[in-house]
Amino acid sequence: MNTLVVAPFLPYPLVFGGAIRLYHMLRMLSTFSDVSLLCYRSWDRDDPTEHLETICRRVVISDSRPPSSALRRARSLASTHSYQLLAHRSAELQRELDRLVSAERYDVVLVEMTPMGAFSLPSGLLHVLDLQNIEHELVERRAEVAEGVLRRATLGLEARKVKREEMAICSSFDLVLTTSDREAEILRSWGVRSAETLVNTIDATTFSRPAGVVGAPNRIAFIGTTHVDANRDGLRYFMRDVFPLVRQEVPDLEVDIVGGEPPPDIRAFDSLPGVTVTGFVDDVRDYMARATALIVPLRSGGGTRLKILEGLSFGMPTISSTIGAEGLDLVDGQHLLLADDPASFATAVVRVLRDPELRERLSVAGRRVVEEHYDWHSQAPRFQDLLQSALAVQSAGRPA
Repeated sequence: MNTLVVAPFLPYPLVFGGAIRLYHMLRMLSTFSDVSLLCYRSWDRDDPTEHLETICRRVVISDSRPPSSALRRARSLASTHSYQLLAHRSAELQRELDRLVSAERYDVVLVEMTPMGAFSLPSGLLHVLDLQNIEHELVERRAEVAEGVLRRATLGLEARKVKREEMAICSSFDLVLTTSDREAEILRSWGVRSAETLVNTIDATTFSRPAGVVGAPNRIAFIGTTHVDANRDGLRYFMRDVFPLVRQEVPDLEVDIVGGEPPPDIRAFDSLPGVTVTGFVDDVRDYMARATALIVPLRSGGGTRLKILEGLSFGMPTISSTIGAEGLDLVDGQHLLLADDPASFATAVVRVLRDPELRERLSVAGRRVVEEHYDWHSQAPRFQDLLQSALAVQSAGRPA
C-alpha cells in the first residue's frame, strides 16, 4: 500500500492534540504502508523533517498557508464560505499535491480535518478523511460560552457555514474516520455511510510514570494548549468558580497550568497564590510527575482529549467535565471522576487529594484502559483493516 497524507499542520513535535493524533496515525500507517506527508508548516522552533523521515518515506512542508488575521476573519463574514475553509485554502499547496500524485502512484490519499477536504483530489485513489472533531459542533459550543452578543452571533454564523460545508465534504469521501462512535453516528445520521471510528491513540510506553516518583500531596495540573478557546474558557471557569472552593478545603493547594503560549488573561493567573503558569514546556511529563491529579474542566470543544489519555497512561487520577471526557470509553468513578458544576468539581478534586485509596484505584484502572484500547500499537490492525476493506469495496465497484 502507498499512502499520501495531506494535513493542515506538522505532526511533530507533539505540542497539541491534533499533532498527537496525526503523528500516531502516521506511525500506524508506516507498519503496513509506504507513507508520504504533505502539510503546512506550523512550527518555527526546529525543523522536524529529519525525525518525520524516520516514519515517512517523503515529507513535503509548505509555507503557503494564508496567515490568520482579524481583517481576514472580518472579511469572511461576507463570504458564503466559512473562515475555516478560507484559512486552509492555498493554490500552492494544491500544486504540490498535484505534483506528488503525478510523480508517484498512490493507493490512498488521507486528508486530515474537514477544511482540507475542499482541495481537489485525484480520481482513482481511495479518498479518506480523518476528522479530529465535528467542526461545526466545536464552533457551536464556542458560541454557547462566548462572552458578548456580537461574539456569539459571529460564531453562530460561522457554525452554520461550517456545518453546510462539513456535510458536503464528508459525503464526498470514500471513508471518513472519527475519534468516537458518538461522532460516527452523527455522520451516519447525515447519510455518510462510510463513517468509522478510529480512536485517538498515544504511546503508553512513553507516558509511564517512573517507579518511585510521587507527586506533591496537594498539587494539581492542567495540561494543554492554553491559547485555544476551549482550554482558555475551561481555565477561566476553573480559576473563577472552582479554585476558590478547593482552596477553602485545601489552603495549600498548588496548581500548574502547563503548555501553549498563554494569552495575558491566562498568564495573569500566575499572580495568584499557589498558581504557576508555565507556557510552553519541552516535556509535560515533568509536570505530570510532580502533580497528584490532572484537571480537565472544559465546557466546550470537540473530538476526544489526548490530555486525558496521556494523564491516565501516566497514572494520574483525573477529574474532568463530561464534555472534557466526551467520546472516550471511560467510566465515572472507575477510570476518572466526572463533574459538571463548580461545587461538584471542587468536591471531586478534594476527594482525590485526600483519599490515597481512591487515587490508587483510579491510577491503576486508568493506566490499564489506555494500554488496552488507546495505545497506537493496539489500534494499528484496525486501521489497516479499515483501509483494506475500503479499498476492496472500491475495487469491486470499478468496471471490469
